[in-house]
Amino acid sequence: MKHFTYLKMAVILAFFLISCEKETSLPEINPFPEDLKMKIEHAVDEVFIQSNTPGIIALVAIEGYDDLIVNRGVSDIVSQEPMHESHYFRIASNTKTFTGQAVLMLADEGMISLDRSITHYLPEYNIPRGDEITVRMLGQMRSGLFDYSYDEGLGMQFLESNFLMTFPPDSLLAIAFRHPQNFNPGEGYQYCNTNIVLLGLLLEKVTGESADQVIYDKILNPLQLLNTYWGSTYFLSSPYCRGYNYYILGEQTDATNWNPSYTYTAGQMVSTIHDMKKWAKLNAEGVFLSDAMKAERFNFGPEGYGFCMMKANDNWIGHEGIIMGYNSEVFYNAAKKTTLVLYSNTNDDLPAHELLAKLVPLLGL
Repeated sequence: MKHFTYLKMAVILAFFLISCEKETSLPEINPFPEDLKMKIEHAVDEVFIQSNTPGIIALVAIEGYDDLIVNRGVSDIVSQEPMHESHYFRIASNTKTFTGQAVLMLADEGMISLDRSITHYLPEYNIPRGDEITVRMLGQMRSGLFDYSYDEGLGMQFLESNFLMTFPPDSLLAIAFRHPQNFNPGEGYQYCNTNIVLLGLLLEKVTGESADQVIYDKILNPLQLLNTYWGSTYFLSSPYCRGYNYYILGEQTDATNWNPSYTYTAGQMVSTIHDMKKWAKLNAEGVFLSDAMKAERFNFGPEGYGFCMMKANDNWIGHEGIIMGYNSEVFYNAAKKTTLVLYSNTNDDLPAHELLAKLVPLLGL
């Protein structure tokens, strides 16, 4: 009996020591450097004053330090509610990073070949020169297809519907395919939403699931990105930041509930800055991808574009987002172990993009 008591005490003591060891091995978190904080706040102030955005917010996360969150202005010009880190916002083309991630994961599973033509998978869409356009070319923006976003008729239809019209993905392709190609497949580069719409339809074709469900199953749920979702309705979950646009109607207009269907897998998702902070690092590290697919993901051409991924100033990897009412920048620098999540609640003059250009030199290239 005494032997059993000693044994039990030894087990408890060992567990206590292990627990203490784990606790003391936690990385030390220091206050954000005050001099750098002042410089970042000054940069945010400059962009906020010089732009016409109602609000702007910046999250700067450097490993080993408290996160810095700087917010200016309001998320709602009627209620005057301040910008806040808890707000949902439309991440626009940052959606592309999720679409590309899902495609590469399915390629790892043997369900997609990047060397296959898109017509091999989607013959029903009669894609111009689709037998020459590979899946890889779509992700790298090298297909030569016309970007439906630049079709004047689409813009007029959207305007005449009071921005409520729904555009199914096949209707977006029909618009794009009415136009001649910009260059021969694989012989140029042009950022193009049509490419990513096709990748979304590819996800659906090979899995038998909707594109958003594939993204939930492959990425959002496993990574516990619980505040990131597919913006399939006009309305955002609360609390949210309202988005505004001036240039379309010549006056400041609330664009929050404009139907986002015209972006599909190129830009329809919604998130928060904290979920985007988590995703920025995992995305830049090639989470869930084999070495071969990481090589595809980060094979940046001279234009600084990989497979649904952007590179800024060589060391910053991520993407930007532009949709009516919102501009966002989500980037990670592995050398500096630093994450940037920026967004403004207007896309006019791209305030978040301007802020990125100011912050990158401050934080180191």
